[in-house]
This record gives sequence, structure tokens and C-alpha cells, in this order.
Amino acid sequence: MLLALFLIDLAAGLYLFLPLIGRRNAGVKFYRLIFIVSGALALCSLVGRVSILPIVVVVLTIVVYVTLRYPKRLIFRIPVALLGAAYAAAAIDGWRVATEASWVWSVVGAIASIALLGSVNLAMLLGHWYLVVRGMSIDPLKRLTVATLGGAILRAIVVAVALLMPGVWSAIAIRQGIFFWMRVGWGIVGPLALYPMVWGTVKIRSTMAATGILYVDVVAVVIGEVLGGWLSVLGHLPL
Repeated sequence: MLLALFLIDLAAGLYLFLPLIGRRNAGVKFYRLIFIVSGALALCSLVGRVSILPIVVVVLTIVVYVTLRYPKRLIFRIPVALLGAAYAAAAIDGWRVATEASWVWSVVGAIASIALLGSVNLAMLLGHWYLVVRGMSIDPLKRLTVATLGGAILRAIVVAVALLMPGVWSAIAIRQGIFFWMRVGWGIVGPLALYPMVWGTVKIRSTMAATGILYVDVVAVVIGEVLGGWLSVLGHLPL
């Protein structure tokens, strides 16, 4: 279940943050790459449990992939909107089933996890794309870099609020000890500490340096979210 939760959150994040890039900036091939990667992740999430929502996501991904050549027509725009809604629903459902949290906490947890995983991983992939498309505007990477900061702050706020719930601090922060503090150090403090370095390299258009730092950011976020998912199952809250 934890694997399924992580995979669907990552897939949803990659897809939902694509508008910050823009098809005209990165090109159709980059969009197709993200569709394939996110669709494959959604399909792999079925190993944790059989659910109709990831299947719907995969089917809609195929439709969006095929109709990408018609960006201004309804046959593309309607599946795009439906796919975004399907990803959000699948992530929320995954949090609800895996953590047994309330619907409100499941929504909050899904949004926070999608925001952090999606922004950081998509920024790293986009950094590589600058090696493919020479002369591409730096603005998409700037927007995604700012989004990584917003995702890290949102995740920190959600964890902080969850820890204020009765009994959670003693059950998670104290009893789980090193695992909780590793989660905080890698998954929250790490992205916040790396942001100034990423932003500094992006401002001077040093995309290779930015991508290298984003590699570290991805590792930190993945470790943090995996530990956070496990702690969320124990505490029935998004931690």
C-alpha cells in the first residue's frame, strides 16, 4: 500500500505540474515523455492494490497522449481536465486507504505530497531537457523552482499541524525517534536548505548545475516521503 501511495502521488505530481512548463516551451516530446512516465507509475501502483482509479488514469493518459496533436480542440482539453481530476481522486483515495485517515486529512496529505514530489521531480527532469532543447527559455525552470519551495513549505505546515493533534507528538516524534527526525531532516529541512542553491544556479541559467543540485533534492524528498508515508500509516495523519 505504501508503494502504491508513493507511486500514485509521484505520477499525479508530474502530470499536474506540467502547466508550469508550457507545451510551447518544452515541446510535444517532453509532454509525451511525462505522459508515459506518469502513466507507467500509475499502472505500477496497482501492485499495492487493485483499484479502478489508476486504471481510469492509464486509459485517460492514452487518450491524452493520442490527442496531444490537437491542443486547441475539445477532444484534447476534455480528457486533460478529466485526467487531472482522476489523478487527484486516485491520490486522495490512496491516502484514505493506506493511512485510514479522515477524508479531510487524506485530501490535505495528498495535496501536500503531490506538490512536493511533483515539483521537485519535474524540475529535475526539465533540467535534463535543457540538454535536448538548446535555447529554451529559463522561465519554466524558474517557475518550477519556486514551486519546489512552495511544496516544501506546504509539507512542513501540514506535518506541523498534524503533530499538534492529541497524542501524535508522543506516539510519532518520541516513540519513532530517529525515523521521525530523518523524515524531517531529509524530506522537509533538506528541500528548504537546497532551494537557495537551486535558485541561484537557475538565475544565472546554469541548468547543468541546477540539475545536479535537484538530483540531491529528489533523493532527499523521496526518502522523506517514504518515511512520511510509513509514519502516516502509524499515526493515521499526513506526517
